[in-house]
Amino acid sequence: MLDFIGDYRNPIVGICVLLFIIAFVAVFDSIKNKQRNRKRQELLSNLSKSFNSIDLNQGVQDFIKYSNNSTQTLILIAQTYAKAGDHEQAISIYKTLNECVKNADEKANILEFLGESYYKAGFIERSKVIFSEILHNYPHNIRVLEYYIRTCENLKQYDEALSALECLEELYNNFSVNNKNAQKIINMKNYFNVMQICNDHSISLIQQQEQLLSIYNRDASMHNVILRHFRLYNIGLFWQKILESNNVMQYLDMLWHFKKHEIPFDFISTHEDILEIYRAKGYINEYKNSSNFTLEVLQLLENYSSGIKGDIEFIYYCDLCGGNSPFYTYRCSICAELGTIKLNTKPVKFIAMQ
Repeated sequence: MLDFIGDYRNPIVGICVLLFIIAFVAVFDSIKNKQRNRKRQELLSNLSKSFNSIDLNQGVQDFIKYSNNSTQTLILIAQTYAKAGDHEQAISIYKTLNECVKNADEKANILEFLGESYYKAGFIERSKVIFSEILHNYPHNIRVLEYYIRTCENLKQYDEALSALECLEELYNNFSVNNKNAQKIINMKNYFNVMQICNDHSISLIQQQEQLLSIYNRDASMHNVILRHFRLYNIGLFWQKILESNNVMQYLDMLWHFKKHEIPFDFISTHEDILEIYRAKGYINEYKNSSNFTLEVLQLLENYSSGIKGDIEFIYYCDLCGGNSPFYTYRCSICAELGTIKLNTKPVKFIAMQ
């Protein structure tokens, strides 16, 4: 017994016991971490498998429960699906995250992603509600305010868009954003005013025309939008403004689609650029060299080909991001900038005539 007590009091034995305890704790902790990592990998694997099942929300909740820093991981997963165009899955993840996350700043960030996904998926009303909620708590969030303005624009709520635009202008001024945004605000105000006037059925056509002309005369960036309205509702005023233009080729798509009996040939007889268009269209039976490649090709086909006729494909491209669209819009559908859409053309549809 005394020998045992002596061994116990021996410092070497104490060191050995201490090392054994440390090693035991280290091994136990290592096993525990491996089990936790295995569980995390299983949950992540199950989560990825559940993207096509009704168990997605439960998978997200389990992953949050057993994983550290799960919010950022799930946001990255949701963003990957959003970039791939699968907004349904992104929305499901963001909604579940919003229910589980308690931190106010993280929740606002998730709501912003959720609102953006709703917007891109076409649920404009839902996205507007979310952006409105964020702005109620974070009124200085410029990005969310810009999205809110775009939702109002899509819903044709131009009064609200103009009110929100005043807030955006104030934020730009407060944060000393570069001067080009001052002109951007002016163009946006004029654009929303134009759209508001065009959609206001409580005023007469004469009042509408006067208000549109006022904007037309002070903002050249609105010419294309307003001329498209005049082409539908005041054809005489449309031709008047076209004849005053120094560059009719930027309106080639509008001029091309007139039928022959709709064109006032007596009034355009001295406007060579317009005559070029209708020679290529076949409305004027003569050939004159054109500097526009598309019109030149169509003229040659019209005058010298046998039984072959061409047409024009109109391409609307963004001068800023380079995105293309087959339809004209004042706001780029890709980068969302205003007034950056330009017109490009190419001859197409060479059809053998019977």
